[in-house]
Amino acid sequence: MSPAAAEPAAILMARAMALRRSSAVGRRCLASMASGGAAAGDASTSAAGSSARNAPVQAWKTFTVCPMDGSRSSVEAAIKTMQDMRPQQVFLETCAQRQLLASRHSQAQAAAAAAAQPADGSAPSAGASPLSHADAIAVVHGGLRAGDIVEVTSAADSIGAQVYAIDQPYQETQNRVARRLLLRPAELLSFIRRSASSLSGGDAATQDSLSIGLRDILEGDRERYMAVEVSRRAAAGADVLLVCHAARAVGLQRLLADGPAGARTAAAASSAQASRIWPFLLVLTYVLVPGYGSLFVAWRTSRWIAGFLPGPREITIPEKQAEAPSSGAAPA
Repeated sequence: MSPAAAEPAAILMARAMALRRSSAVGRRCLASMASGGAAAGDASTSAAGSSARNAPVQAWKTFTVCPMDGSRSSVEAAIKTMQDMRPQQVFLETCAQRQLLASRHSQAQAAAAAAAQPADGSAPSAGASPLSHADAIAVVHGGLRAGDIVEVTSAADSIGAQVYAIDQPYQETQNRVARRLLLRPAELLSFIRRSASSLSGGDAATQDSLSIGLRDILEGDRERYMAVEVSRRAAAGADVLLVCHAARAVGLQRLLADGPAGARTAAAASSAQASRIWPFLLVLTYVLVPGYGSLFVAWRTSRWIAGFLPGPREITIPEKQAEAPSSGAAPA
């Protein structure tokens, strides 16, 4: 073999030996890293287990619940708390659909007030404003009123806080209520009486007349949903303010006392969504079918009664008698 040919062969053998040594060193490094990682994982797992047993880890820095009861004083108190606290995140007991309805209603009211402004610049006479769609949903299903949502949102924007609508979509609550009431007419009557009383400005104590299952849909399911949303959206180290109705404050504080993990565990049972067909079936069962059924029964009854009545009388008109012969004609 010539020296020129032997030199590349020696180089190739040296490279092969170097690769075997490097692979052996790499296997030893991987083994040591795996053993160290397993030890570190065991240590972190034990530490996490001990910390989870000792105290729950919360994502937020401070958490404050500000209840509202629909009065003007409660709105002013919530705005003052927000200005004093200056939170980075503000959570509202409303859904995105109701928040949009409240914003549109506020804009419509502002436009109507501007159009009704007298030419002389005097203040227009104040009249009773009708109940908005968002207010009706809040009265029947729960949540903040439209005016309260707009004022709190405006105050949060003025301090640079991020606003979140965390309530369950009202259509989902509506579907669950309809599914519950479809085959329970007694509960349906109680729900109608309670809704009519609340919409007419009656006492809210009629809430106690609802069944336990219906109250769990209107209260418990919504509280669990909101607790999960707060725990999911709350930023680490942020000051959080939750503005909700006074009736939901205690339940939300209880669910969020154990931190995000406790809120997710409490909401696991109510995660399934209800179909949108339930409200249609409810209206079909209790409105359309009885209405058309009563019309059909009335029509059949009228036909049955008409069979016992005498038929129409036949009026015969006698034929005209033949005209008498003229007096000038000769008798036959």
